[in-house]
Amino acid sequence: MPTDITQRIDWNSVRDEVTQHLQTLIRFETVNPPGNESLVAGYLKEVVEKEGLAADIVEKTQGRGNFVTRIKGNGNGRPLLLMAHADVVSVEADKWTHPPFEAGIHDGMVWGRGAVDTKNLVAAELMVMLLIARNGLTLDRDLIMCTFADEEAGGRDGADFMWEQHRDLIDAEVAINEGGGQATELLGKRFYMCQTGEKGGARMTLVASAPPGHASVPRDDTAMLRMGRALVKLSGHQFPTIITASVERMLMAMGESIGGDATALVNEILSDPSWENLSKLPLGEVEKLSLRATTRNTAVPTIIHGGHRINVIPGEITCDVDGRVLPGQEPADFVQQVRDLVGDDVEVRARGAGSTGIEADPDSPLFETIREVMSDIDPGSEVAPFLVSGGTDAKSIPGIKVYGFSPGRFSDAELNGAHNHDERVAVDNLEFSTRALFEIVTRYCAAR
Repeated sequence: MPTDITQRIDWNSVRDEVTQHLQTLIRFETVNPPGNESLVAGYLKEVVEKEGLAADIVEKTQGRGNFVTRIKGNGNGRPLLLMAHADVVSVEADKWTHPPFEAGIHDGMVWGRGAVDTKNLVAAELMVMLLIARNGLTLDRDLIMCTFADEEAGGRDGADFMWEQHRDLIDAEVAINEGGGQATELLGKRFYMCQTGEKGGARMTLVASAPPGHASVPRDDTAMLRMGRALVKLSGHQFPTIITASVERMLMAMGESIGGDATALVNEILSDPSWENLSKLPLGEVEKLSLRATTRNTAVPTIIHGGHRINVIPGEITCDVDGRVLPGQEPADFVQQVRDLVGDDVEVRARGAGSTGIEADPDSPLFETIREVMSDIDPGSEVAPFLVSGGTDAKSIPGIKVYGFSPGRFSDAELNGAHNHDERVAVDNLEFSTRALFEIVTRYCAAR
């Protein structure tokens, strides 16, 4: 059952306050680059200092602030870190239904860039800190909140910098981060997905070369044609299915919780981990796309460069490819797999060394606390481990076990909002996330 303090809180008032915080955060245009995350950091510092909490803003690059605040505990356990990022990706404002930095409320949703990635989590974590401070709760460990800069561009000015240069401000045993919390329905059972792992990166550039010429004289062999053939091969290929520890635990949790046909289907999948079997799971379209992305390495073409005049056949065409690799897979090996696939039409150049995927063991007191809280808040529901197909700041803080959990019953529009037009989050889900995180934090950090 919810704790006494949770029952005494006026959640209607909290709902209004956390929504206002999110609206303010969205209105700070922290598109990366250039970031300007110090705008968010300054606002957060002002808010928490009014509640008597000390705060730091740490910059590697001017204007790119990382915000940190802490509520001291009695030291019986190592700290819990609440983390999120303040930067957002760029927008094509003309393609939005509502202005992306206006943060208006329409149809019960807050619209704007960052509404689900991840200023909603910043607002919820801020609200948790404020509620604990206002109620004078005693904690058995320090509770830290850190909002990082530069997550969308790799974290060099954010989590990397903080871990390498200011570890004392953020070092913790475990952390709650973005990347999980979405509710998934399977055969009448609701599961909240808790991120325990994420894919690594293997970015690359394809380069097609052939003799240039005048466009009035067509050629049988051009750089454009070579690139086209390579992209058809790459885009039409599905790399082999690989079941990681996180996905295996997710499937087993689902099968055990539902029983019957679900258990039989999970056993079939684990004995023959093919996409043909995985696709039999009765999931929605968004969930199936996510499952496919988290059970294989992927290489997605994103940006094409080439040509300089309409009447010139270009001698070189390049295409940037966003490669993602599962935990346990080596980025260099995957780049070679892409080379073997596309053949001699193009040269495949790795963009840096890449990064390996990460996983955290779900057998932990924090994961168990998340399970207990969600069972109380939403009786009959279950929490399952989850691998996210993207990357987060978790990769930058290897000494901390990171769990992605910002819970809600998100619509497809919300789930598809990250990096997309019309990003938005329901006010109901913002309140739900705040309430759940408050209960998780206060139970996990309760003085014993």
